[in-house]
Amino acid sequence: MTNDVLIIGGGIIGLAIATELRWRGANVAVLCRDFPAAASYAAAGMLAPDAENISSEVMRSLCWRSRTLYLDWTNKLEEITGLNTGYWPCGILAPVYQQPTSKSTTNNPSISLTYWLDQAKIRQYEPGLSTDVVGGWWYPEDAQVDNHALMQAMLAAAQSAGVEIKYGVAVEAIAQQRGQILGLRTNLGFIRSAHYVLATGAWTNELLPLPVYPRKGQMLSLQVPEFLPQLPLRRVLFGENVYIVPRQKRSIIIGATSEDVGFTSENTPDGIQSLLAEAIHLYPQLKDYPIQKLWWGFRPTTPDQLPILGHSAYDNLTLATGHYRNGILLAPITAKIIADLIWEKKVDPLLADLSYSRFQDKLSTIQPMLLTHTANFSVADYNKTTIDAAKLAISDTALTIAGKVFHSRLLTGTGKYRNITQMQQSIAASGCEIVTVAVRRVQTKASGHEGLAEALDWQKIWMLPNTAGCQTAEEAIRVARLGREMAKLLGQEDNNFVKLEVIPDSKYLLPDPIGTLQAAEQLVKEGFAVLPYINADPILAKRLEEVGCATVMPLASPIGSGQGLKTTANIQIIIENATVPVVVDAGIGAPSEAAQAMELGADALLINSAIALAQNPPTMALAMCLATTAGRLAYLAGRMPMKNYASASSPLTGIIVG
Repeated sequence: MTNDVLIIGGGIIGLAIATELRWRGANVAVLCRDFPAAASYAAAGMLAPDAENISSEVMRSLCWRSRTLYLDWTNKLEEITGLNTGYWPCGILAPVYQQPTSKSTTNNPSISLTYWLDQAKIRQYEPGLSTDVVGGWWYPEDAQVDNHALMQAMLAAAQSAGVEIKYGVAVEAIAQQRGQILGLRTNLGFIRSAHYVLATGAWTNELLPLPVYPRKGQMLSLQVPEFLPQLPLRRVLFGENVYIVPRQKRSIIIGATSEDVGFTSENTPDGIQSLLAEAIHLYPQLKDYPIQKLWWGFRPTTPDQLPILGHSAYDNLTLATGHYRNGILLAPITAKIIADLIWEKKVDPLLADLSYSRFQDKLSTIQPMLLTHTANFSVADYNKTTIDAAKLAISDTALTIAGKVFHSRLLTGTGKYRNITQMQQSIAASGCEIVTVAVRRVQTKASGHEGLAEALDWQKIWMLPNTAGCQTAEEAIRVARLGREMAKLLGQEDNNFVKLEVIPDSKYLLPDPIGTLQAAEQLVKEGFAVLPYINADPILAKRLEEVGCATVMPLASPIGSGQGLKTTANIQIIIENATVPVVVDAGIGAPSEAAQAMELGADALLINSAIALAQNPPTMALAMCLATTAGRLAYLAGRMPMKNYASASSPLTGIIVG
């Protein structure tokens, strides 16, 4: 059977779309890599557009429409499969610890059916609430569904309808040409279809440069003790920093943290402790309930926390991703809207506000001046020839290091600048998102590093502590630990990055390969994301990758020398064999050299001296930013082949003779 539509992603969104399309007559297949950490499994199943107090009118409308569909949708699934979805229109209580203003407690049923309950009334709804609760909101139309039960019913319904579900298929790349998707390269071979839907959630950015990022959520469940004949809770509690969701199967779900840690997995003591503390404060008797289970998952978030739905830059690819914390709630409306779009050619009015194009200016790694600057065109032709970067169909993924996504491929440093102001201006001009800092120099308040903590906005810039000045593996390990604590003091609690430098050679500053490997092995065991600075040694690079380093960082030439690319052949070998990002570090002196390094296929560059020691550092920082972008584009575009002979640019046919 030839597929009309191929869904990439087997979560709730992908399965709901597949099933809806199949019910309408399409031949559909779903590629599922099997993510137990996907948002569908990590959710609590709240259907809470009112309790969430969604500020966006578009998002609020989308959520209300989906909640309205839920009763009939789950009934249909249950009738088809005979499985219970756990849909429960129990309503949601949102208790508060401080009395809101009188204006905010005014009910407005014309917007949504919502009631303010004072302290006495809210205890009639839930007597077990904390004595600190002064009142709260009652949202009777909000509900919940058992997300695990829903996924089982959804899967059974899809299979019953004839959807082909292919498990264990990892999509590695999307082949594209002239605005069309040609097919998918997977671990099982090349797969084609007439139309494709991208529903890969938090993993979207691995395939297309869309601003969808993972947001980790930790959760746990408690078991209702056997001596209690009935559920103590009959309604969802939506607290200020926690939610408590009773299940009819006598468990209570508590969630959820919201952590920007990339794809860092596992539960943490801090995360679980904070959830338990908040839950027990809100509903004290939970302190005596046995813990049943801990888990975590990754929600797909976008910069505006709205999903990306509808057409893409490709004629035969539709987007359905970025649902953040409302994937379960939005499954039925997403399935309907996307099926309408693909199968019926009906465009829902809300899609205009949920299009990927709202991020278009931010998505492209291309500087607008490179493609649209008026100097490139005559005034008369400028409006006709301006290039829309989105139409170039440039396929690239963001730089991902240890699960954390970055959109700039240029890393910079803080050393050697004439003053703090010049450093601030240069880092801003570079557009970088990662700045490396010498831990020992900050600790000792070395010249040029005073006030560094206050000089940069560490909420926007990711600190990369480095072990510069360390001559042995033992020194580097100790300084790396200090660096991690330094990052925490600056508010980056989850920062486990370290740029590893072990340099006993004081003249040429060449790194010690043996000491670097020894330190890397230990730091990886301690949970660090290690970015080792090394000679351009392909064997060492592979060995460091094997022990678990997050990148390899071969030098172009001796650090601070400005000699440019002197190790090109070895760097090429490292790039060809690496499965982790390759960051060319040290020795680059000019933007042309930066572009050349990126043209080789390097994933990123770390440049400090060439910027800091330039006559005009901020301008040089911008030049390096543009060169990095240009080199990356050239690598993606593919260089013309070199020849030993000339080849005329103009055609030889049609020449006027005589």
